[in-house]
Amino acid sequence: MHGRVVQASDLDVNFKFEIAKTPEGKTVLWCVQCGMCSSNCPYSDIWEVKPHQVIAMVLLGMRDQAVSCESIWTCATCFMCAERCPQGVEIANVMFALKNIAARERGMPEGYKLFSQQVYETGRAAEITVLRERERSKMGLPTVSRVKIESIRKLLERTNLSELINMKEG
Repeated sequence: MHGRVVQASDLDVNFKFEIAKTPEGKTVLWCVQCGMCSSNCPYSDIWEVKPHQVIAMVLLGMRDQAVSCESIWTCATCFMCAERCPQGVEIANVMFALKNIAARERGMPEGYKLFSQQVYETGRAAEITVLRERERSKMGLPTVSRVKIESIRKLLERTNLSELINMKEG
């Protein structure tokens, strides 16, 4: 958002409505740009584009900048922004809406793609190793239950995530 002049011809005046029509982005039009979301964001100090600035991009129709913004992918989804927003804007959910569009139009960052592929292939976000099972046993914890991989894959296919990570069974 810094250093580049945006031409009016580059703006997508319907972008905010596109986001507002999604289940995740339904509250985006409520934003009054108070900055409360950015002042409460634990990552705001390290982001080049702060949460309220991402929302401003959406509201102004800066589609290309919003969907290519690295901040949408590094959002921790801690929901501190939404918790403190005086207008009830669900900023973290708006970030999800932006990620969905970005993933469809530009692809996912490699780390997210690899993580998603692991979930698709194993049904888990983290591998359950023999060592991990031994540690669980020492702590008196039960063995980790089997994953119903078919159910997880069906869900990922219904949400089109399998297509985004090129894992759809054929």
